[in-house]
Order: sequence, then C-alpha cells, then structure tokens
Amino acid sequence: MRVARFLRALRYLAAAVLLAGLANPARAASPDSPTVGTLFNWYYATSFGTGLYEFNDTTVTAVNAPVRFTMREPTETEWGWRLTAPVVAALGNFNLYDPEFGQFNRIHLAAASVMPGAELVMPLQPHWRLNGFANIGRAWEFQTGANATIYRAGLSTHYRFQSLRDPDLEIGAKYTYAGYRANGQYTEPISVASLGIASSMPLPWSVSKGRQTRLALHLIGTSYLTEVRFRLPIGYTELYSELESGLSLIASPGFDVLGASFDRIGLSYVMGNNGLRGVRLVTEFPF
Repeated sequence: MRVARFLRALRYLAAAVLLAGLANPARAASPDSPTVGTLFNWYYATSFGTGLYEFNDTTVTAVNAPVRFTMREPTETEWGWRLTAPVVAALGNFNLYDPEFGQFNRIHLAAASVMPGAELVMPLQPHWRLNGFANIGRAWEFQTGANATIYRAGLSTHYRFQSLRDPDLEIGAKYTYAGYRANGQYTEPISVASLGIASSMPLPWSVSKGRQTRLALHLIGTSYLTEVRFRLPIGYTELYSELESGLSLIASPGFDVLGASFDRIGLSYVMGNNGLRGVRLVTEFPF
C-alpha cells in the first residue's frame, strides 16, 4: 500500500514536470544535443533547489520536488530507510554566440529529471545520525531531444547539540559522488562536499494550532572538488564553490505533501564564484 501511494505521487509529479517543459516552446534556434549538457550541466541541474538562478548571461528557474516515502521510521536508537525520487523541472535562458551569422542568439530550453533511489538512516547517538543515499535516473531536454542517465551516491551526517535549546544548534556535513552519461558519452564524475550550521529560537506565535513555531537561520558552504563546467556566450567557465545563507520558519510537527515531509519554509540567498547568484526556497536543513 505504501509503495503504491509512493508510485502514484511520483506519476503525478512526473506528469506536471512534462507539462512544464512542453509549455515552454523554443523561441530561437536551439543548440545541438551535445551542447545542452554544458548549458545545464546534467548533474548540477538535478541538484537545483526550487528557485531562480543567474550565472553570467544565463538565467534558470527550477522547481524541485524532493519526494520521499518512509518505509521504516527511524528513531533515536533504531535505523530506518526511505524511498526517494527527486523530481526537477528547469527552464533556462542562455545567450550563445553563433559563428555562422556572427551574432548572439538567445536560447530557451526546458529540462526535467527523475532520480529514484533509497536512503538509509542510521542513528549513532540519540542526537547524531548518519545517512547513506544512492539514486539513478534520467533527464530530458524537450526542445533538442537531448537526454542523459544520471547517478549519485554519498553520505551525510547531522548532529544536534543536546545541551542547547533556545537557541538550539545543529550542524551537518555531506559528501556526494555523482556523474552522468549523455548522448552515449561518459563525463568526468563530480565530487561535492558541503558543511552547514543552523540555529533556531521559538516564536511567541504559531503557524497553526498544535504546532510550535521557531525562527531559523542557516549557513551552508559547498565545495566542488571536481570542477563543474558551464558554457558561456563565448567559451566556458567553471564553478568551484557556493555559499548559501537564509531564514526560515520551522513547524513542529512538520507537514506531509505528496509523500514528502517538510519541517520548515523560508528563503535563502546563494552565491558562487564567477558570478553565480540565486534565490532558493528552503524546506529542510539538507543533511
């Protein structure tokens, strides 16, 4: 029964993503399929959080549905596991130089991805857990027909300081190894390491009856141990690092929507080297 509900929710989300892509027809000449991977970068496109991002002359709007369904609920002393299937829709506007006509063309692309997988949650201590995760799936770009097989696997850990309550304090760390095969060619795998810290304090009011509400601040630094390459109007650039900071409201207990559990809602600002800027929707402390 749980698996059937999970698959039904996944079908609804995949259908919504497909419609989002088809609703954004190309309004200018599209690049060939191999170029698409350097515009979106297939792995990086699947890791977008919901938000708006700018990178030089590129603008990408992303919607990320982090679908999770708990098969065995983890506790402070017992392990648990979840089925996961992050679904992403990304609409991008790119400015590329066309040497044939000696001018710049504005390119509009729409991509979507689904990456089924699983996550194992292992308690190390009552306030310290270790997560292992693995996913493999597909991504598509609707205008050119480009597609890719994408995979990722990694470990994350989360620790909450038991002696600190108001404000509280939690830290997290994550390592991800990922890659993709696009148009029959493998690319160099990507290694990503993140470290984050978050703190919250109670508010005198609640978002709804029976739920405690807290105001949270978080800061997350990300280092791409393997360079992530992007196409520019002329030439290429690499992404090495990101810094994210944001505010959110935490509700306890959280909310369940289409198999995904959310304990907070807020906004964060993302900035990276070489001009990356973005505004991201916050629905969790991602560790």
